[in-house]
Amino acid sequence: MTDRSPLHVSAVGVVSPAGLGAEQLAQLHRPAEKEMGLSSSPSRSFPVFLVDRSDPRWNTWAAEPRLRRAGGLAQFLVEAIHQVLFGVSEQERSRVGLIAVFNNGSIAHTARFFAGYRGQGRRFASPLFFPETVYNAATSHAAAVCGLGGPTCSLVGDESAWVEGIRMARIWLELGRATMAVVAAAEEVTSVSLDAFHSARWLRKSRPFRPSEGSAALLLTTRPQDALFALVDAPTSFPYRSQEELASAAAKLACELPPGIPVYHTAEASWLGSLEKTLFRQMPSAGSFPYLGEAFAVSAGWHTIRAASLLSERRREILLPLWGSIHQLSWLHLRLAGDVGATAANPPSEPIQ
Repeated sequence: MTDRSPLHVSAVGVVSPAGLGAEQLAQLHRPAEKEMGLSSSPSRSFPVFLVDRSDPRWNTWAAEPRLRRAGGLAQFLVEAIHQVLFGVSEQERSRVGLIAVFNNGSIAHTARFFAGYRGQGRRFASPLFFPETVYNAATSHAAAVCGLGGPTCSLVGDESAWVEGIRMARIWLELGRATMAVVAAAEEVTSVSLDAFHSARWLRKSRPFRPSEGSAALLLTTRPQDALFALVDAPTSFPYRSQEELASAAAKLACELPPGIPVYHTAEASWLGSLEKTLFRQMPSAGSFPYLGEAFAVSAGWHTIRAASLLSERRREILLPLWGSIHQLSWLHLRLAGDVGATAANPPSEPIQ
């Protein structure tokens, strides 16, 4: 079952290891990997993809009073949302809703808070850090800093949660709860999250998994005017609880995709790559881009924006499978909006004001 009316994407925002702005995603080279040590064993390090925080433009958010104690995740989220709202007036922002999607949340501050608790007792656990341990903290910061007056919500999940956020935005818009909706995702990589990935046996030489961080955002409306591209529907997702169920869910997903439309491959560099290749071997390929690592819903956002940049008069539609790495598979159907060309989904990144 799918929704009938398309959503229109009027702006996109990106923070990634490739740089700030959507045009950086279209570069055909892989960003440099960095090494990060485990929290439990700093001498053991693994390759990761990190956002370049040396860019002086980050000083703006570091100096923002609301973000003075917030971590990288909140700053990534605010920057991506700032990009999509460039040119949106203060009055218009009062009716803009925000749906933020996370997987790990603000790990850095959570780790610092509980380190104080374990090391010195609960009387000495810093109350300044505690608010940042709440999953919804970054969403609250973003709505306040960007002046959003519509409804807000935080979702937690894997790559497929990106689709759930889009589905929720559609409901808000159709019910008139908001005139526009921002769907944004953010993740940060820390030594603590690296420990979790190591414990889950995701950090193995035989596995191409690379933790990554950053943010992605879409500004959604029901109006086709000045749209970059359209999201035709928010289709059914397919949950799974084991490797066996994953294969069955993947087969159902492949059967759900409309035939004859190019598929943008999103799992070529992940452990699900062989499954994706097998399932879609008979379908035309829309191609792919260099690997940016795995950042759950953020990766889904990057894939959406990258795939949209491939739309053209000759390729008016693209299917985007989203391989949820934890519990669910989903997909999106992208369509060219009006006369928008192949590069329209990659507008120049506006400088941080």
